Amino acid sequence: MFKTILRVACVTVLAVAISVPLAHAKQRLLMGTSTGGGSYYVLGGTWSNELNNKLGDILDLSIEVTGGPDTNIMLIENKEMDLGMVTAWQAGDMYTGHGKIPKKFQAMRAFIPLYPSYLQIYSLSQSGLKTVHDINGKTVSSGPAGASSFLAARAVIDTLDLKPAKISGMPASQQLNTLRDGQTQVAFSVFGVPAPAIMEMEATHDITLLTMTDADFDKLIKAYPSWTKGVIRKGSYKAAKEDINVISLWNFAVAHKDLSEDLVYQITKTTFEVLPQLANAIKDMALTKPEDILYSSVPLHKGAIKYYREIGLTIPDKLIPAEAK
Repeated sequence: MFKTILRVACVTVLAVAISVPLAHAKQRLLMGTSTGGGSYYVLGGTWSNELNNKLGDILDLSIEVTGGPDTNIMLIENKEMDLGMVTAWQAGDMYTGHGKIPKKFQAMRAFIPLYPSYLQIYSLSQSGLKTVHDINGKTVSSGPAGASSFLAARAVIDTLDLKPAKISGMPASQQLNTLRDGQTQVAFSVFGVPAPAIMEMEATHDITLLTMTDADFDKLIKAYPSWTKGVIRKGSYKAAKEDINVISLWNFAVAHKDLSEDLVYQITKTTFEVLPQLANAIKDMALTKPEDILYSSVPLHKGAIKYYREIGLTIPDKLIPAEAK
């Protein structure tokens, strides 16, 4: 009798164990950011800490230094990365196959709008440079190959027919060092505002933010329709003694389409709950709104769609992928 009861009990326990879904098993994910000192890298550290604190029973998120959006997109496509930060410009081009690589990268799905980044072109004030046209004959630095600043710098230089003596790609921290040492005279960086790297430079050196004319902006936006004209507000930096017009690029976080709907839903929902903490890392995150997701240039993850519909946002058909229909 006892053996029979024990046997039944064991079978019952086993049946219950088998029937319990493993949805809450902790998942270890990797997020691609940017080079050290870049806005993505700075944001990524705070973001991963906040998500791990809030979702520690289901999530273990780590960040990785990468070359930026292009690299993040390629790593996600190859399933070497789960999440990544990108610009709408590069994501849209690579999704449709109009990027530098003749291939469609369609494994990524947007889930969080971040903030607009700004192409900031700067030099030491002692150089006497004032406008972007003053870089002719000068040595220029941008981010590493694949980074937003690398691609944006070359786009500006080619579109405006500028003639720098040399263009070198390098991490943000190295850009500052070469500028201080006089090895380069101009830096192109795509950052949020205020950018920690530029604020670090201003702690020891006077800098000038180089300007562009309305005609320059017209040429650039005609050539790159996903670019917009943005403004670095007076007082954002010591160098911003008045409002300065610059090129603006929207940023998003993307996830591999195969990540579970529930996990991406939880990450999306929790991210909006911790925006004040993220704004301590990148000030512009304080302005992030759910409806900004509609600026995405690629379809949304089905877990994100669930969240946005839950809060009353209407998702247009162009942002709904096949697996979410």
